[in-house]
Amino acid sequence: MDRGRPGGPTGLMASRKTWLWIVLGAFGAGVLVLVAVAAAGVYFVTQRVQADRSTSADAKRAFDGVVEAFGETRPLYELDQAGDPRATRPVADLPTADTPPTDLRMLAWDPEHERLIRVALPFWMLRVGQQKFSVSHDHPGFDLDRLDLDVGQLERIGPALVFDYRDDTGVRVLLWTQ
Repeated sequence: MDRGRPGGPTGLMASRKTWLWIVLGAFGAGVLVLVAVAAAGVYFVTQRVQADRSTSADAKRAFDGVVEAFGETRPLYELDQAGDPRATRPVADLPTADTPPTDLRMLAWDPEHERLIRVALPFWMLRVGQQKFSVSHDHPGFDLDRLDLDVGQLERIGPALVFDYRDDTGVRVLLWTQ
């Protein structure tokens, strides 16, 4: 038996080594892609979410500053007597803006942990998945789906004060487009 022939044992060993390197290379590339995706996710969150310790006076000033920028305009949504959100006016009747907003912004105050949370969500992200934010560890969460937001309509009308939520514990959430 000639061990140097391509079909012989030496050729078979070389073929197995080649496949081993291909499999290990593909696995290594997959691990690198996963690490890159995780790093991109961490970067995205650190750029779009801020949670800072704050006093209630500083939080009030932050909320007042956003509300003042919209003047006397009421939020697009308010809570009714049952605690369900309702539109204050038909969004479809509002005029089309010259420039669409890029982000849905959220400012949330967690009085229990004295945290002021700022979130900027790009509109492309609003079209993907469920948008739920936990305002505090003990609070059941603030679910944007309850507002039944029409992202297309929000983009069409431009910058707007969307929602101003307050509860008895002092939690406050303000949503606006910018």
